Amino acid sequence: KLPWSCDSRYFWGWLNAVFNKVDYDRIRDVGPDRAASEWLLRCGAMVRYHGQERWQKDYNHLPTGPLDKYKIQAIDATDSCIMSIGFDHMGNYPIVLLIENADDLQ
Repeated sequence: KLPWSCDSRYFWGWLNAVFNKVDYDRIRDVGPDRAASEWLLRCGAMVRYHGQERWQKDYNHLPTGPLDKYKIQAIDATDSCIMSIGFDHMGNYPIVLLIENADDLQ
């Protein structure tokens, strides 16, 4: 049997991969900004939208309204568990991204 810390590392790696899995149906249904916001917040990052000063930190308080109203301007992924396998959530447009201490980013 592996030491507890090794088992734990594999478990958290698996869980992080689950949180980063891209849901293309969700992107189609709600748009890339909303889907990316949900992904980022689920992984512990923060997002800021165009025209807003405050950072969105809480998944349960994501803004409601028209899906095209909130466009991501910046992302703070410091100490988050985002992984490169989740980058398809982002689409193909430029965003300011701050990442510190993201050990799982490959």
